[in-house]
Amino acid sequence: MGFSTLIHIVYVLSAVAFIIGFKLSRQTETAQNGRLISGVGMVAAILVTVLDRHVARLDYILLGLLAGATLGVAWIRKMPQEVTYASVALLNALGAAALWLVTYAQFYARPAGQGFTGGLALCVSAAGSAVALAGTLAAWAHLTGRMKPGQFPLFKKWRLGYLACFAVITLSGLVFASDVVAPEAARYFAVFSIAGAALGVALVLPDSMQRLPSTIVLLHSYSAAAACAAGFFLQNALMVVAGALVCSGCVALHQQMSHSGSNESA
Repeated sequence: MGFSTLIHIVYVLSAVAFIIGFKLSRQTETAQNGRLISGVGMVAAILVTVLDRHVARLDYILLGLLAGATLGVAWIRKMPQEVTYASVALLNALGAAALWLVTYAQFYARPAGQGFTGGLALCVSAAGSAVALAGTLAAWAHLTGRMKPGQFPLFKKWRLGYLACFAVITLSGLVFASDVVAPEAARYFAVFSIAGAALGVALVLPDSMQRLPSTIVLLHSYSAAAACAAGFFLQNALMVVAGALVCSGCVALHQQMSHSGSNESA
């Protein structure tokens, strides 16, 4: 059995661990065990990935993991309880920004050979991460009092802007995917990235403070969908499975939170 086969086996087992952990996390009594199982799956996936012979600079990866984990833990521990949602929003924004940079690097370094399917995956990854990045930054600014929804009355009255953003992303993405190596492909990449950012802000600003937690969960689904799409052009099965799982779970949780909020308001 080759090492590449071992990597795929570990990826499959890690995906199973994610599924079990996610299911256990939905119950208060088993939530801690669920997070532990998911964490073990993530660590296993990271270990087999960094041991791959195709990884050229392992020192950079380890340094990034150490720095990110240290700063993240220290940041959360220093945050007071009342701004936890704001902290989660800002951390998700950092993750979405990293994913957008990975997508752009893939487009910049390897435009040839992507094909129509690869171009669509690049579009979904870039646009989805832009939605999550801009939306969670707007949510963070809203939760911390740095931005008030009333400052942008257009978003409260013109919800057709959602459809406009989706139309721009779809049209520019199709043109982009049809010829990724074209000289103007970078312009279309910028167009659907900017449209995604506008959509993210539009999703947040009309919401009241009580609805923001569920909106943040919805924005998580966009970043998960972007990670799933990135798994296709990076040829990483774990990203595809885990991204799809987290995306569907976040959408279901968002619907549940929205339904509970509607019942409480009634």
